[in-house]
Amino acid sequence: MLYFVVLATIGSLTAGLWLLSRLELPDAGAVADQTTIVRDRNGVEIARFHAEENRIPRTLDEISPVMIDAVVAAEDRDFFTHPGVDPVAIARAAWADVRSRGALQGGSTITQQYVKNAFLTSDRTLVRKLEEAALAIKLEREMSKEEILEGYLNVIYFGRGAYGVEAASRVWFGVSASDLDLAQSAYLAGLIRAPESADISRPEQVEVANRRRRSVLQAMLEMGTITPDEFDLVNSLPIESYTLPRETGSSVEITQEGIGLEYFVDMVRARVAEDYGNRLLFRGGLDIVTTLDVDLQRGTWEAMRGVLAGADSPEGAAVVLDDKGAVVALVGGRSRDLSQVNLALGTAGGGSGRQPGSAFKPLVLTEALRQGLTVDTVFDSPATVTVGTTENGEPWTVANYDDREYGPLTLEQATVLSSNTVYAQLIDRVGPPAVVDTARAMGVSAPLDPVDSVALGTQEVSVMDMAVAYSTLAHRGDLRPSHIIERIRDREGNEITAFTLEGEPVIEPAVADEVTAVLEKVVSEGTGKAAAVAGVPTAGKTGTTQNYGDAWFVGYTPRFTAAVWVGFADSNRAMVDVLGVPRVTGGNIPARIWSGIMTSAHVGIDPGSFVGPTTDSS
Repeated sequence: MLYFVVLATIGSLTAGLWLLSRLELPDAGAVADQTTIVRDRNGVEIARFHAEENRIPRTLDEISPVMIDAVVAAEDRDFFTHPGVDPVAIARAAWADVRSRGALQGGSTITQQYVKNAFLTSDRTLVRKLEEAALAIKLEREMSKEEILEGYLNVIYFGRGAYGVEAASRVWFGVSASDLDLAQSAYLAGLIRAPESADISRPEQVEVANRRRRSVLQAMLEMGTITPDEFDLVNSLPIESYTLPRETGSSVEITQEGIGLEYFVDMVRARVAEDYGNRLLFRGGLDIVTTLDVDLQRGTWEAMRGVLAGADSPEGAAVVLDDKGAVVALVGGRSRDLSQVNLALGTAGGGSGRQPGSAFKPLVLTEALRQGLTVDTVFDSPATVTVGTTENGEPWTVANYDDREYGPLTLEQATVLSSNTVYAQLIDRVGPPAVVDTARAMGVSAPLDPVDSVALGTQEVSVMDMAVAYSTLAHRGDLRPSHIIERIRDREGNEITAFTLEGEPVIEPAVADEVTAVLEKVVSEGTGKAAAVAGVPTAGKTGTTQNYGDAWFVGYTPRFTAAVWVGFADSNRAMVDVLGVPRVTGGNIPARIWSGIMTSAHVGIDPGSFVGPTTDSS
């Protein structure tokens, strides 16, 4: 029998030398899937996209030293001294193969495991094992030990869909690989040989999990990388006390939870998939920097949910844009688990738009000023008035809120007081088609019929539409389309897309400045008082639809624009006697939410100032 062992060993070494002279190393990075990371504008990770393989590459100096010690102790104590293979282990494995006449057993160094995971299949045949050994020797000649170990730690499977130590650290403990401690490292290192059979979350595997961890700790103790006290301390810890519960696999993971990010992340997923395809998105290891500001998103979410609390309260949606049109915060609803519809996007979000009510009036005022009227132009404001036609071609009878009669009002006063009867006469004078054209130019993408009733916001638009249109006013007539992506880099760090601001002047600056001055008075003197932000110049307009089915506040500061909508998402049910308010209007609940959002947005920054209406805009 000894003759056969010697013969097998000599044959293996001969075949290995022959293969070594002919094999070329494949490119490991060209075939391995990598997880795409999504970040906010400041680099804070907010989500991950991955396919079956959740992989986040890390350099060796980004991995905790204790994790490196644990893996070396558990898998290959002689890693730093052997030439890539362990002849004794291979001979032992060959003898086992001869005896069993089955699959080759054991004998793999870290280098061989790296070769197997990065370059070869997992077949356990003698030929494949010889190829593995040959490539391992060649790899050791072309790469340093540190490079090999780094590659190994980025490809090895740790269970729960996690490939590589960084992904594993996150799914098992919710930490980065750089922060792994001894207890976490010992458990992860013990998972390598068969991760699915030592998942601590499965009661039948608790004993195996503890035995594997103890084995790693014992190896580290024998190598002198931990002390007996450290061994005893970690060995006594229940593994379930520091691991996360097992979750069902998902190709989209939100890593900043509890701030309503699901709808925004879904927008990013759809946009990148449309531009680059799902394969690159979920397997390409992209680094996506979005426009979102996590802190402002949190402030927006808290402002919304702090008011719209309780399962029976109305829904709400909000969009916040910065001075470049970037979406820095977005709330599309209470929970994407409850509804897939993104209420901030209207039809583009899978639902329908909502009527903006009087929040549409500034767009009518903009067109009126473009036609030569001034904010001092006077109209009578009776309690009711009949002008023009509705969408159905019927005469249009309009009433002021609470059927109030104001008498003669300037356009400025009519906007501050939100007189419906003045605006009914105004659109009849300037013409619905011209107003619709101006609305489209300012960024309203929803289809609008050119009828008189459009002046009072009777046609559905999205929260995003209204934010972009008001943002055009904030930027003195410069349309800056909303965007959600700042930059995308591929897995090699090459930039494949980057946002470039390309504003388009659509409204005369002097006109936009006049409208802004009027909307400032809406907040300081009129229906929008609840939206005021201490020390911050604020312009905006309330909107309330018939029977209190929708309530809005849309406005801007020199730094940010925001649109807030409140209503019942599944109907036009009247918001009467809800949230302690007899009748929800744009001037109460939405205005308070808007103020909370903007208060959060302006913490620690210079709010700037608006350009006055008398400033020469040439």
